[in-house]
Amino acid sequence: MRNSELGMRNGPARPTPHSAFRTPHLLVWARRTTQAVVLLLFLYLFLETVYHPINVTGGHTGLFFELDPLVLLFSWLASHTLAKGLLLSLITVAATIVFGRWFCGWFCPMGTLHNFFTAIRGARRKAKLEIGGYDRWQKAKYYVLIVLLGGALVGTNLAGWLDPVAFLYRSLATAVFPALNAGIGMLFGWLYAANPGVGSLRVTAVSEPVYELLRKYFLAVKQPHYYGGILIGFLFAASLALNFYRPRFWCRYVCPLGGLLGLAGKNPVVRLKRSEEDCDSCRLCLVDCQGGARPDSIKDWKPAECFYCFNCEADCPRDAITLSILESNSAASVSERTQATAAVGIRGKEEAR
Repeated sequence: MRNSELGMRNGPARPTPHSAFRTPHLLVWARRTTQAVVLLLFLYLFLETVYHPINVTGGHTGLFFELDPLVLLFSWLASHTLAKGLLLSLITVAATIVFGRWFCGWFCPMGTLHNFFTAIRGARRKAKLEIGGYDRWQKAKYYVLIVLLGGALVGTNLAGWLDPVAFLYRSLATAVFPALNAGIGMLFGWLYAANPGVGSLRVTAVSEPVYELLRKYFLAVKQPHYYGGILIGFLFAASLALNFYRPRFWCRYVCPLGGLLGLAGKNPVVRLKRSEEDCDSCRLCLVDCQGGARPDSIKDWKPAECFYCFNCEADCPRDAITLSILESNSAASVSERTQATAAVGIRGKEEAR
């Protein structure tokens, strides 16, 4: 059987996309693993700030604040002083210029929580497709950033109210952890008082050692409670619940850090690339696009909204989306001229035949 006949039976041969980075499913799992590790690290550092018998010094717990360029910018504008520890956030800015908003998709603990709640939305594919694209209200986070910048210029630092790292820490410290601390204490107190069991086997034989372990390493010695914590807890729960309305609602529409990193990563070196030959315009890349970055149209792709989650790569049934390095204008023009010259040469040979 001739090769042409075999090709007709099995369908037209598709060119294999060439990219040194093209491992979509591996990248997705690498991103998920990184998010989980970073969130656990954040929670561990948070627990180091809780007063319980073993944390004499608490250690260095400000890592995530030091990596947050929004904290650096607003503390400098509001106080006209620059803390040396916050200079570490320049690494985040530099990486964003090269890789885009990777921090939001891979490293931000608040973004990880929104990613999780978005993933469990359970919406149908059609519904996901309808809201997976970009909408003009995503510009709101840039206006939020401008308003906060105006406040900082007159000496009022309001960034801590909406900065994702500060907001998550405040929510845990004043709402989530106090409620958890009180709930665990009430549960083990009831088990101790009721002492349920069967015969000589009592629950307290297990619950009391567990409670002592929690008191030593997890629960606060004396957990303060504030009425304002109820409001903060409600706002935190609302921010997570909004993910069921729009994927990563906070990150898309509210987050000032996302706005700042979006401006820094508006024209990244590493970007998405779509093969026009392989793409059949099915738009399935929008199904799990959490940033509304328009991966279905590379010409209109919005890197400032892209979290580099690589869900679009994993969802593409034809492997038409890959990761590539931005070529310079001169290199691109040379490549285009070379392709045009080759096309003219091929056409001339065919006419000569």
